[in-house]
Amino acid sequence: MTKTEQLQRDLDYIAGAVRRRDQAVGIPALYLFWAAAVLVGFASADFAPRITGLYWFVVGIGGGLFSWWMGERDDRRRGIRDQALGRRYGLHWLLAGVAYFLTGLPMFVHGPSPDAASAFLLTTGIVYGLAGVHLDRPLLWCGLLAFAGYIALVALSLAYAWTITGVLIAACLVLAAVFAARVRTAATPQ
Repeated sequence: MTKTEQLQRDLDYIAGAVRRRDQAVGIPALYLFWAAAVLVGFASADFAPRITGLYWFVVGIGGGLFSWWMGERDDRRRGIRDQALGRRYGLHWLLAGVAYFLTGLPMFVHGPSPDAASAFLLTTGIVYGLAGVHLDRPLLWCGLLAFAGYIALVALSLAYAWTITGVLIAACLVLAAVFAARVRTAATPQ
């Protein structure tokens, strides 16, 4: 390793240590993107079920790649090179994708049902709640709201459960976008 590379690593380590004191916060535009994607995708299960699987295949993979690109771009703009944090984000959301796939597996095998919709909301509560604990604090509240929605869907057996689930998850994500925007605004030097 050259002296320049070592110096760069040392500076990245110092910058990372200083920034770790800052509150980690997501990208508001990404939250809004996923809010829209979820709203459309979940409503499609009630109103256009034939396209739902293809929709999530395209949006899930494409949106994941878009999210990765936006995260890298945001880090470059803010001058951050925290590879460990990037790996934690990547691993968390990769596991979330696996969890969503496994949550949807009964739907692919047996067809859509209100129980499957509530299971997606339970998975969302876990995924977003843990992201709020370990990565981005506003997502904790989204996870708690998703748990409340899960309880309501299971206890009330509502019609249009998929659409209601999509609305609740989208509301969680819009709320996270608002929180993230506030934190970013407060952290911007004036």
